[in-house]
Amino acid sequence: MSRAAERGVRGSTLLEVAIALGVMAMCGLGLMSTQLGLTRHAQFAAARGRAAFAADAIAESARVAGATGAPIDRWKALTASVVPEGRLTTSSAGGEASIASVSWAATPFAAASALAAASRVAPCVDATADATARACIALAFLR
Repeated sequence: MSRAAERGVRGSTLLEVAIALGVMAMCGLGLMSTQLGLTRHAQFAAARGRAAFAADAIAESARVAGATGAPIDRWKALTASVVPEGRLTTSSAGGEASIASVSWAATPFAAASALAAASRVAPCVDATADATARACIALAFLR
């Protein structure tokens, strides 16, 4: 190889390595972003599952023949420890149908995302004063 040809090749390997490192760094940042998103979604799903458990428990307590208000009041008090700032409400939907609604303080991510917007059914909108900061789940049942 001539001396003129060697001068034209200088630095191209360094440039290729720099580009490869830049691509790897971008892929690493994308992977970290994906992992954080998965963690947030898992936390929201876990809170939603605990809220569904509380709503189911109140429905079962209300369905028990001759149930007094004590089990229902106990679950209303326990809801705050099951989900953050949890509020459990029951309302009549007409006839023997009732609705148990559990609302809780949503994380800023969940409140701004489509996850929380998916739970904006009529009982949940009525149960939450500030719909942007709370998530809700509603369960219909027969007494």
